[in-house]
Amino acid sequence: MEHAKHIIRAVLLLVVAVVVFVLVRHFLYPKSFGLHGYYRFDSVAEYASAAPVHGDRGSCAACHEEKAATLTRGKHASVSCEVCHAPLSTHVQEEARVAPMPVDRSMQLCATCHQKLVARPKGFPQVVLPDHAVEKGAQITNGVCQECHNAHNPSE
Repeated sequence: MEHAKHIIRAVLLLVVAVVVFVLVRHFLYPKSFGLHGYYRFDSVAEYASAAPVHGDRGSCAACHEEKAATLTRGKHASVSCEVCHAPLSTHVQEEARVAPMPVDRSMQLCATCHQKLVARPKGFPQVVLPDHAVEKGAQITNGVCQECHNAHNPSE
């Protein structure tokens, strides 16, 4: 009987812990959590009402028609403007220019797609970037690719 007291206390402590857990969970979880999946359903409307951060090529073409036309003719036609530039919202908000658009001129950005890799398709333009830059007589610095190539249409 002496040992039964310890077991009863342990069971009571476990029951109290479970009840406290259930009550805390009930009051802390939002009402819409789990309504349509394992997330807070009210967050869908909150995200939908937020201002867009990214834009499409049409957003850029509204002001940069010449660059958009060059891009459309070039081999980078399928590449979004925001790959090399920042998200649209850093440049334009509510149809007004708020800051200059940053441009990533790093060799690492070009290397993301054009560095020679065995797994890439044979017809895809690939180069050993340091060798390519040196054979063209260029120093390996940021912007080295743009010294010879137009980023909007590299074949120009």
